[in-house]
Amino acid sequence: MTALQNMEDPAILRKVAAELQALRSHDSVASSKSTNQHSDGLPFPPTCFQLLRSIHGNCKCVDCGRKNPEWASVTYGVLLCTQCAGKHRSYGVNISRVRSITMDCWSHSQVLAMLEGGNTQLQTFFSRHDMGNEKSRIFDKRYQTKAARFYRNNMERHIANIEQVGEWQGRAASRKCATTQTKQTQKPIPDSRQQVAVTAQ
Repeated sequence: MTALQNMEDPAILRKVAAELQALRSHDSVASSKSTNQHSDGLPFPPTCFQLLRSIHGNCKCVDCGRKNPEWASVTYGVLLCTQCAGKHRSYGVNISRVRSITMDCWSHSQVLAMLEGGNTQLQTFFSRHDMGNEKSRIFDKRYQTKAARFYRNNMERHIANIEQVGEWQGRAASRKCATTQTKQTQKPIPDSRQQVAVTAQ
C-alpha cells in the first residue's frame, strides 16, 4: 500500500480515529484524577504510527536526512534522528519539544500534531523562506527565526482547532472542518506562504 493510499484508506482512518479517541478519553480521566500515574498519556498508538510513517518525507530525519528517525519534535510535527533530536533539545522547549516515538508516552494533542505536521511540510515552508538549503547562511539558526515562530504558532492554533472538530477524519477532512470552524468563529489565520521576516532573533 502506498503512502497516499494509507492516508485515504477508510479502514486505517477508522482505526486511527479510535486510537485518538482512546487517547482523548485517557487524557480526560488523567486530568480529573489527582494521581500522576501515566499523566503524560499512552504509548504512541500503532495505527497512528503506521500513518505517521506514511506522511511524505517522514521516512528520513527532517534536518539531516538519516533514515528511519525515531524521535520527534511535537512543536513542528516532524521526525528526527537521535543526533538531531539532541540539537532540538538544546534549543529549549519554547523552540522545540522533543519526544521519543517508542519510549515516551503521548497525549491526544501531541499525536494529532504529528499526524497534522510532516517533514516535507516543514521543509517546504523553510525553502519558501530561503532556509531550506544547508548552504544558506541562516540554516543552522532557522528554528530561532521569526518564520519558525510563525510556523509554531500556526501549528498550535491549528491543533487546537482540530481538537474542537471532534473525531479526526484524516488530514484533508479535518483541515476542511477546522478551516470552516475558524472562519465562523474568528479572523482567518494568515496563509503560511506570506512573506515573513527570517532574521534570527
